[in-house]
Amino acid sequence: MPPNWPQNPAAVTERHLAAIAELDTLLHAFLFVDAAGARQAAHAAEQRRAESRRLSPIDGLTIGVKANIAVEGWPYHAGIEAYRHRIAPRDAACVARLRQGGAVLLGLLNMDEAALGDTTENPFFGRTENPLRPGFTAGGSSGGAAAAIAAGLCDAALGTDTLGSVRIPAAYCGIIGHKAPPGGISTEGIVPLAPAFDSVGILAKTAETAAAVRAWLRADQRATIPGSSGSVGIFAPGGIDISPATAEAFQRVVEKAKNLGFATYPVPPLDHTLRELAKAALLVVELEAAAVHAEERAKNPAGFSQNFCAMLDWAQSQSPARQLAARLKLAEAAAQIREFCAPHGAVLMPTTPAPAFAFGSNRPKNTADFTTLANIAGLAATAFPIGTSEGMPLSAQAVGADEEKCILLASKLASST
Repeated sequence: MPPNWPQNPAAVTERHLAAIAELDTLLHAFLFVDAAGARQAAHAAEQRRAESRRLSPIDGLTIGVKANIAVEGWPYHAGIEAYRHRIAPRDAACVARLRQGGAVLLGLLNMDEAALGDTTENPFFGRTENPLRPGFTAGGSSGGAAAAIAAGLCDAALGTDTLGSVRIPAAYCGIIGHKAPPGGISTEGIVPLAPAFDSVGILAKTAETAAAVRAWLRADQRATIPGSSGSVGIFAPGGIDISPATAEAFQRVVEKAKNLGFATYPVPPLDHTLRELAKAALLVVELEAAAVHAEERAKNPAGFSQNFCAMLDWAQSQSPARQLAARLKLAEAAAQIREFCAPHGAVLMPTTPAPAFAFGSNRPKNTADFTTLANIAGLAATAFPIGTSEGMPLSAQAVGADEEKCILLASKLASST
């Protein structure tokens, strides 16, 4: 069981609701708060504890939900104006599972429009501030989820990750961000962005809390992190524009892994650069997003931002040969990545090339260059903090087919921010 597990769910829920009321007018992490529903669930959890009949290890845990995940009776719009007034008729599969475990669902979290973005500057629903430094991005597209965790507004949050949308905001906010492998957590009831890459993710302050939520959603209820050691691959950040602070912090993590008894092995370079792969993956994502929203865009073009439409239209304008070349490039790289990860179960690499940046500054184009790899290869990945630079968090991630080892590495190697 994670440490400091709430013994009084009602009191913890009230504390989180009060924190949302006090802080979220500045952060804008939540778009909708179900205070009545949260209080009812919290009191039920408290009663079960008093009667020694807990439903699960996450019974009473407060959880926020990204706005593209259906929660019965809540808005269900994925940050898209065209769907603003849509109400979810039923829970997404992962939300239904949380309810079965007695989780306290607090509210809906802000995100980039349609989950296509990495800053959570939503043109229709507003931008989310980084709680560690106002005026800086919390990342995206699950920026509301990361900001809520970093600000102490909830115990855990559900997000989605297509090219890094859980791990990038986790990196920028100095928390844990875990992406399940495809099929590891059901995506039923979630507004898709690119079904080829979409995964559900969990954001939390600690790897132990993320592991507990992940175990329950996996339905085997294994909430502990195994104590194995073994080897780990090291994906050197060469050939990419990475901040000196990030490079130094990542090297310290590698040394820490060695000191903990992990044998480290360098991962050979891929046949394609990370920048090439990120561009190819974005093209595929935009093509799939265009198909997902084609019908609604035709009926209600004003319900989508000009920037979002421009990205989708550009992708559709690319020649069939270019589209095919992108998919083939990704398939080749995915096979290589899986091959490199196989002997070790997991590979360490930075999460983002640099810490969070200020709104209005030159947005880096390589933010998702590292995170894209797990999605195109169909692997699990866990981002974790590894220090700070000028007060802003730095992050590394463990990527691999062994999901428990990814969370284990995050637990052992994470540092406080």
